[in-house]
Amino acid sequence: MKKILAYIFVLLFTYPSILYAEKWHINMKKKEKKDFAYYVLKAQSDNKMVFNTRNIKNPNIYKFFEKFEDRLGVAEKGIEFDLKYSYEGHEKDWKRFDILGYAQRFQIMEPYKETTKKNKTKWYRVAYFIPGDIRTDKHTISLFDFKKLYGKGEKSHDGSFAIVNNRFTWNFNSPNYASHTNETGSEYLYPEHYVVNLDPNFSPLKGKWVNVLLNIKWAEKGFMHLWIDGKLRSSYFGDTLAGASSVRFKFGPYRHHMHQATNEGLQIPDLKIKYSNVGKADKCDDLWSGCSEILSQLNDKSQVIGARAVVLCSTSPQSSSCRNLGYPKNPRPF
Repeated sequence: MKKILAYIFVLLFTYPSILYAEKWHINMKKKEKKDFAYYVLKAQSDNKMVFNTRNIKNPNIYKFFEKFEDRLGVAEKGIEFDLKYSYEGHEKDWKRFDILGYAQRFQIMEPYKETTKKNKTKWYRVAYFIPGDIRTDKHTISLFDFKKLYGKGEKSHDGSFAIVNNRFTWNFNSPNYASHTNETGSEYLYPEHYVVNLDPNFSPLKGKWVNVLLNIKWAEKGFMHLWIDGKLRSSYFGDTLAGASSVRFKFGPYRHHMHQATNEGLQIPDLKIKYSNVGKADKCDDLWSGCSEILSQLNDKSQVIGARAVVLCSTSPQSSSCRNLGYPKNPRPF
């Protein structure tokens, strides 16, 4: 178990957010903005998102759809990403650390002016559909994540919803950071990080449309609550800002540490991921129907529900360690 937890941690958090000098984003064209607004983006994210500069440069990476019915008969319009290993990616992903085939992505994100500033509270929603036979053996795919900004530069990661070696995880920072110089010579903040290993038996996380809803106050006295399909799964009270000036929201497939699979002769499979109803808002009602039921599940205590384990990990450029917090029967695992 310890080896598995350490492996999950390595896949999630030892990749750096490299600070690079060129543009952070590419603006959407008029037609792209219109399509994303109609098919995918909601509330404050509508017409406010941009492309990550490290995205795969392939016109066939995504397409919009008007209707998609899963095995439960639920229909949604949205966007489908066709992620192929052969598409490679930006050289700072694909050849990171001089390792061929390290990472690839296609992410839609907030430009600096649209990031959430400190002490603000926001709601976020992401709906996704992943086939039931998805495999992420010995690598990770992040479905959405947040980045901490200090000024205009990203100096730390934060919350991430990811599939790590076939396990669904929700990951977010503790208040404790260590400052080190990363491989680019820049300062990077390495946080202690909670890893919530979600239990798919509590609620299915693939093979159907899954709706993730978050309510986050980015502040020293903040909170971070996550619901999946209307059920509270993680609730944390504490410092969610750690001195950052703002927080960036990103979604879209980001696959990394793929070399750990290919080095063992494993094939990175083609993968189709669908998204719908993605957005940020000041009010729950702008993104969700039935917010009174959502809010009634909260109390003033940190808690986790429907998880196999909670792990606390720390890292530096030289080392990493993880401590299994188990799955406590009381509601205060953090």
